Amino acid sequence: MTTEGTHKPALLEAAAALREVHRTLVQATRASYEQKNGPAGGPGEMLRLLTEHPHFAWLHPMSELIVDLDSLLAQEILPSGTVAAVRQEIDRLTQAGGSPFWDKYAPLLQTDTDVVMAHGRLRRAINALPSTSEGLHARKEWSAPRVHAKRNRRS
Repeated sequence: MTTEGTHKPALLEAAAALREVHRTLVQATRASYEQKNGPAGGPGEMLRLLTEHPHFAWLHPMSELIVDLDSLLAQEILPSGTVAAVRQEIDRLTQAGGSPFWDKYAPLLQTDTDVVMAHGRLRRAINALPSTSEGLHARKEWSAPRVHAKRNRRS
């Protein structure tokens, strides 16, 4: 098993924890949307809101990271430096930094216990991942297979 391969169980745990954070954020954002606009409707309408409505747009970076991570986990062999790069990407998104995502995420960490609990699980999961690596892969390199597959389907 490669060095990166030894971290795959921890990477799977981090991916599950990231999906849990996303789920709690969607619930909190839906509740705030419904306070202002009334019921969001069924699953189809909720999907449309998640992908198209400005109220939910701040969640897109996390949604895209989850898709990229799922694509990476489908690979049998992980390129060297990938696991540390994943940790770096999750840290970049979920730690203070003045991004539009953080500006919406930080208040929920102060007010929503489900978000706090999911965030704690995520922090524990990514702490099991290496934090640095020689040859650290940029996200664009490990998400490239998904992007290229998407482009090929369009042609």
